[in-house]
Amino acid sequence: MSPEVALLLDVWDTIKSQIPAKERLHVAEDLVRTFEDNVSMSDIEHHLNEFDVTMKAAIVSHFEIGLDEDEDEEDWE
Repeated sequence: MSPEVALLLDVWDTIKSQIPAKERLHVAEDLVRTFEDNVSMSDIEHHLNEFDVTMKAAIVSHFEIGLDEDEDEEDWE
């Protein structure tokens, strides 16, 4: 795991209990954007399962993990 991804995991584990449940996904999304804007997150997909459900959802959404553009095109054929 890269130091950047490890830091994201540590930061999230430290702050998530201080964030109201209703706001956690929004904060997680902001945190992922901030990290991606400032450090390399190239190996985050390989460590996705080490994050909790909320952060995993933010990461999948931000990096569009698991979304295949070809699937949309096949639906129209």
